[in-house]
Amino acid sequence: MNKKKDIRTGERGFTIIEVLIAMAIFAIGILGVATMQISSTNGNTSARKHSEASEFAQGQVELLMAAPFANLADNAQVNADGYTVTWDVDPGNNAVDIDGDGNDDIVQITVTVTDPAGRLRSSLTFTRSSGI
Repeated sequence: MNKKKDIRTGERGFTIIEVLIAMAIFAIGILGVATMQISSTNGNTSARKHSEASEFAQGQVELLMAAPFANLADNAQVNADGYTVTWDVDPGNNAVDIDGDGNDDIVQITVTVTDPAGRLRSSLTFTRSSGI
């Protein structure tokens, strides 16, 4: 009688140490991806806030361009989303009396938008004249 020995020398499998090392490497990779995801979300939120602030500033510029020149004055308003839009009307270096009536006919206007936390989000400066 011939007994065959059941020897499996080529089929050993993984040891528990090899499995633990593989899991540690995988965990480090997943942590890197998670950190990248958080950073991406924060960046997208910041970009959205900057875009909203720019839209509010542009809207205020449009209103100031359409307003009668004689009615331009410093003012502030709070938007429903919590952003504060302020503007400063300053004759500054551009103060010119074109028509000789004693009033400045050219002013520089700076529109500034801050978020609810008080951080500057957008600022636009433009020049407006009474004839345009």
